[in-house]
Amino acid sequence: MRTQLLAVLALAACGRTERVEEPGCDAWRQWGNDAGHQGASCVTGQRLEGTLDNLVYDPFIEQETADARGNLVVHYQAPLIDGDRLYMMTKRGTYTPCAIVMDEPSCSAPGQEYRRSSQIWVEQHFAIGAGGRLALQWSFESDWKPEPAVNFEPMFQPALAGTLLVVPGAGGAVWQLDATSGQLVRHVVPFGAVDPDTYVAGGLAVGPDDTIYYTALKLDHDQPLTLPPAAWLVAVSPDGTARTADWATLVRGAPQATDACFGTYDAMTTPLPWPPANPDGTLLAPPSAPCGPQRPGINATPAIGPDGTIFLVSRAHNNGRYSYVVAVDPTLSPRWATSLRDILDDGCGVTNAFEGAENANMFACRAGAPVGVERVTGLRPAPQVVDDSSSSPVALPDGGVLYGAFTGYNNSRGHTFKLDERGAVVATYDFGWDSTPAVFGGPSNYKIIIKDNHYGEDEDGVDFGPFYITALDASLRPIWRFQSTNTRSCARQPDGSKDCVADHPNGFEWCVNAVAVDADGTVFANSEDGNAYAITADGKFRDAVFLETSLGAAYTPIALDRAGRIFALNNGQLSVLGHK
Repeated sequence: MRTQLLAVLALAACGRTERVEEPGCDAWRQWGNDAGHQGASCVTGQRLEGTLDNLVYDPFIEQETADARGNLVVHYQAPLIDGDRLYMMTKRGTYTPCAIVMDEPSCSAPGQEYRRSSQIWVEQHFAIGAGGRLALQWSFESDWKPEPAVNFEPMFQPALAGTLLVVPGAGGAVWQLDATSGQLVRHVVPFGAVDPDTYVAGGLAVGPDDTIYYTALKLDHDQPLTLPPAAWLVAVSPDGTARTADWATLVRGAPQATDACFGTYDAMTTPLPWPPANPDGTLLAPPSAPCGPQRPGINATPAIGPDGTIFLVSRAHNNGRYSYVVAVDPTLSPRWATSLRDILDDGCGVTNAFEGAENANMFACRAGAPVGVERVTGLRPAPQVVDDSSSSPVALPDGGVLYGAFTGYNNSRGHTFKLDERGAVVATYDFGWDSTPAVFGGPSNYKIIIKDNHYGEDEDGVDFGPFYITALDASLRPIWRFQSTNTRSCARQPDGSKDCVADHPNGFEWCVNAVAVDADGTVFANSEDGNAYAITADGKFRDAVFLETSLGAAYTPIALDRAGRIFALNNGQLSVLGHK
């Protein structure tokens, strides 16, 4: 691998300052900032008066959005910060566009799974100057490649561990660099050789003792999406020693790979309306097929609780409706695995109307079906760990864990689950899609911050909304909601001005997938309207700043540095925000 040193003496010119005394206030070291992914900082965020500096981290935006028909379906790294050092990815190489079928991009056409491998993922180190200006110091080119996927780009997420920058590599391996100089310290290869069909799946997590945890996935090269994979949890000790645990041993009680698991009704063989009934009035069972082995969600990052418990999420390879939240001991021994099935009862007649109801639509449930079942299965709803979501577990101060799973029947809003330290589901909330909530406060009084989008479009393609950032209490009950009310799509022009059009009468989705909260409880979140917002601890607008462009489906995290500057992502550019 190649490390490039660039004018390290520029550190002095960039105005280095002494580290603050309180541990953790000078850093944002991994996804969600800390080992639990709580997204909270002990600094006070600056006013959003303007952009102090920005840099391009994705040069392929124009091609990526063209392939996604105006949206952006790439999951990007959370910026990493240590004092006045910033670490952020960029991409090099070449971009391979989706195939053209009938004059339209078709990313799911045969042979498209590996097209992203022509890109090269590079981690860059910048010095952060006193005014928020960024100066490139060195770059490290990784051999990591994304898992073969169809309609989204998987996440590349390094982490800081002590004095090391740890970068995902090929073959389920990681590269450990000296975080200051960029020099290679070691290449950790847990599986004895670099097999290109084995992948670091999701982000790297770092425990309080600087042990690195991540998940690895081995796929069949020719049929990666269908044939059974192998999977592991990997732990790398501070001295570079790697341990692995076979994934199947961690998800106790899950169906075996060859067991039959219920799918969904087939529209070609089962006429509407659903759920269909047998002649005797009982519900028709949905079809079943082999589950496939359990494996990690591709974009999920492990979380580590206060007592060292490692929290993971898992799904059956062939059927996301058999998904689990898993707790593992630091020795990599299983503690518990909780199925997400048969917990919810808010399907037909609750969040999904019956035929004939005033709010019924083409996806209404059959009149007379049992209340609460899922329309497409006739069973209690089955939340899913889905690969194109960067939802990750969040370890709670009271020993429990949060996870946002996907559910489609409630207009694809998903659900957030709270599990206690024993794995019992103790609360749910009717949103969870692609969101790693932030948590701040103590074990008895913490609050949870989550985006809370209401999806759906009318016949003219106008989003229904409303779209909120919502604060929940420890029982997942709403405390306040802050609504998106901006109606204008804007784009930054070459002269710095904005060109806007009023085309979103119901506001914009919140596209942040990991919010940040400062020491005052101020919430920082970016929106598809192209703005980064600061929302006060009681749910009021504080200030906002426009970044580059209004952009759909741009799921991105946000971070703070020790000076309270905010690091936000939009349209392939990282912006440093704060005092002018």
